[in-house]
Amino acid sequence: MTSLALRPSLQRLRRRRVLRRRRRRRADVSAELVSVAGAVGSPVVDASGKRIGRLHDLVVQWGAGDAHPALHGALVRVRHTTTFLPVAAIVDLMADRLEAAGPLISIPAGRPVGLVALAHDVLDRQVVDVDGADVDRISDLLLARLPDGFRLVGADVSGRTLLRRLGPPSLRRRVASDRIYDWASVAAVSVRRPGEAGSVLQLTDAAERLRELGPADLHLLLQDLPPHERAQIDRRMGGGPAP
Repeated sequence: MTSLALRPSLQRLRRRRVLRRRRRRRADVSAELVSVAGAVGSPVVDASGKRIGRLHDLVVQWGAGDAHPALHGALVRVRHTTTFLPVAAIVDLMADRLEAAGPLISIPAGRPVGLVALAHDVLDRQVVDVDGADVDRISDLLLARLPDGFRLVGADVSGRTLLRRLGPPSLRRRVASDRIYDWASVAAVSVRRPGEAGSVLQLTDAAERLRELGPADLHLLLQDLPPHERAQIDRRMGGGPAP
């Protein structure tokens, strides 16, 4: 590979000059944080501490007007089946385990519209950040323990975190507080459809703030997205066909 292959294209250099005028909003890290990438695969135990399964994923309620989606439940792997554990049956969620209130009740793992499995649907997908004016790939998602329960509060898009996930469990669970950006600044995220390889762009309330960029800057910002996802944002913004 030549050194030229490592250099950013002129388009990307132009995009950086035009768009990198604002800093991403840092998430409030005063609360206890749990890494989604680190938690997945950890044991699920009952009130006595007995292992009853393995954490397969964490599910949030994706509701309009909610900048920090609430934890709705967990997908737990037991032998060769996956069951849904509602949030009311979760006693505690920690970096290295999840404690359930009692024995697992077999509930189908299918998810209605509005529920998102963070590891399967969102992790490693592209995200449009309106504060940082950039498109990045999500390396990790962070849940915080707040007075009203666990909520999705931030995303980590750094390459160092992506490499951290290749290490042992103790390393995967570490949270780099200086690299966590507020989920409220996410304008759109590419979400994997359940059971499919394709994706659909999920817009948030922050998407309306993309109007502040203007058509030319918006096009530069979104050029890394697939054409069908760019078209979805363009329709939301009230423009014509996506370039």
